[in-house]
This record gives sequence, C-alpha cells and structure tokens, in this order.
Amino acid sequence: MKKITSLLVFVFMMVLVTESHSQTFGIKGGLNIANLTYSGDGTTASVKSIMGIQVGPVADFKLQENLSFNTGLLFSIKGAKTEGTDGITETLDYLVVPLNLAYKFPINNDAKFFLQAGPYIGYALSGKDKYSDGTDDIKFGEKGGMKRGDFGIGFGAGLEFGAIVASLNYELGLSNMLDDATYKQKNKVIQISVAYMFGAK
Repeated sequence: MKKITSLLVFVFMMVLVTESHSQTFGIKGGLNIANLTYSGDGTTASVKSIMGIQVGPVADFKLQENLSFNTGLLFSIKGAKTEGTDGITETLDYLVVPLNLAYKFPINNDAKFFLQAGPYIGYALSGKDKYSDGTDDIKFGEKGGMKRGDFGIGFGAGLEFGAIVASLNYELGLSNMLDDATYKQKNKVIQISVAYMFGAK
C-alpha cells in the first residue's frame, strides 16, 4: 500500500511539474498476451498464455524536446492457463496506471521512434477461475488468497505517426499476488497497442 501511495504522489508531482509544458490526451486499446509465474515450496507450475484486452484513456506530458512522461488508466485483462487435463484458466480484470518516461528519436517531420520504461500499479476489480466443469469467482482479501494490489515495471518501444501511437510493451510483476509466505504468483504481460492522441500534430 505504501508503494502505491508513493507512486500516486509521484504522478501528482509529475503533472504539476509538466503543467507549463505541452500535453496531449487520447484513447488507447490493444491486445494482452498474459501469463503468470508460480513458485514456492520447491514446485513450479506449467502454464500457458491467454489473450486479453487493454483499453482506456492516456496522457502524454512533454518534459523536454525529446523527453516525455506518459500515463493512463487502463482496463487490462491478465491471467494464465495451467496445462493438463485438469487445467484451470485464471482471468483477472485490472485497472492499471503505467508511469513511463519516454525518449523520442525523430525519424522525419511526421514520425518518431521512442523507447519507454517505468513502474506500473494495478488494482484487481474481479477475477474468475474456469474449470472444465464450471467457473468460480476469485475472492480477494482472504487469508492465503489473492491480493487486489499489483506492482511492477514496464518497458517498451513504439512509433508515433502524428496522432497515432503504436507500441510494443512488456510488464513484469514484482509483487506477490498471493497473501501467502510460501507460494508466489506474479503477472507478466506482452502488450501490443495503438493510441489516438487528440490534438497531436
């Protein structure tokens, strides 16, 4: 919780610092290729990726000529599928706030290539475990169960074409999603997305 509070304060300060600089706002959507890592007690689980979506409003704040800070509030579906005849598909619906610094390399007057990296914070809205014979809702906050909060780092690259921004990103979860000292479960997601920035030139 302290990490999340500190990051929210960081976002607020960044907005204040960039208030006098150019800002653009937009909408972003794309594909998640989501997976989970399991470990603990000397065991690991064999898992497969699942597909999900990410969508929501985004903002870009120019700090210097080629340096910017970008963030957003994204609905993002994460999870994984365990292999085997009794495989379980776990789907988790998050609200995610990415906090990225991006450096942009002009290609020509109309296009830029950029690299970006930074932390993210997430909050699980809901989740489901799907079995071969039914589905159960995931209960958050119970002893030994799932936590709602998530924290990690993200990095990626992309291209800007005027108001269109295409990007490829990777999010690596750092916090244990389980309220358990023995077992650990963490998110990892490859993201392919496109954003439209209103008012961008």
